[in-house]
Amino acid sequence: MKRNVYFLIFMMLMMISVYFAYGQEQAFPTESNISWKPGFGFESFSRTIEWDGKESTSKLKSYYFTFNTDIELQSGLTLSGLIGYSFSSFNSLIFKELPFSLDLQAGSIGGFILGAGLQKNILSFKDIEIGAYGQFVYCLGVKENWEIPGLAVEGTAQGKPSWMRGKVGPIFSYEGYDYFQPYIKFNFNKLWGTFKMEETVEDLSGQEKKKITGKSLLEASLGAIYQLSNSLSFQAEINLLPYKGGVNLGLVIKGLYSF
Repeated sequence: MKRNVYFLIFMMLMMISVYFAYGQEQAFPTESNISWKPGFGFESFSRTIEWDGKESTSKLKSYYFTFNTDIELQSGLTLSGLIGYSFSSFNSLIFKELPFSLDLQAGSIGGFILGAGLQKNILSFKDIEIGAYGQFVYCLGVKENWEIPGLAVEGTAQGKPSWMRGKVGPIFSYEGYDYFQPYIKFNFNKLWGTFKMEETVEDLSGQEKKKITGKSLLEASLGAIYQLSNSLSFQAEINLLPYKGGVNLGLVIKGLYSF
């Protein structure tokens, strides 16, 4: 829990430092040019995760639907927030310390998503815009119950996962087109979380908590924003997360309406 608090504090300090380092406030502002962009989004990813002291690996596959809001300020600072619902699969996560060992094959588990982000334009070189980007996302899974098959007596299991993801890094955008803006991002991307499992078989019961971490820490993203009209924009992004032995993938799609 302390690590989560420290990371949240770090992200907040990062956002504040970027704002004061690059914000250009006027002494006598005459008009507010704040632009609100609400919309809907979809994201999916597949991450290789490590557990049991990095001795074992499996896959965390997640996709979620979100309501997004981007708040674009006059200074080139964009704050963003999202809230939504997710479906995450932790299949092949093995619990060994319960009354009976359990290999999780439960499919997708629902959960609530909450996130915040920041992007700041720093400098321009001809048609290239260079900025800084950061985001933090938290997923709180709902508690699920399962019947344990293959036992001579009745047995049940109850699981509740949660995971967090923080990313920060530079973003390079090409501004040479009127309605089309391609970009590349390079991020430090850290994912971690827990899965708490409880098992009851007649008079026997036990619980076990697995700490998980994403195997990849670096991410390269290729995306584009297409302005369909003066108010409506569409964004698509592909994420690549290489690690020793493979590459994980992610996808982001957003539609935003400006007013």
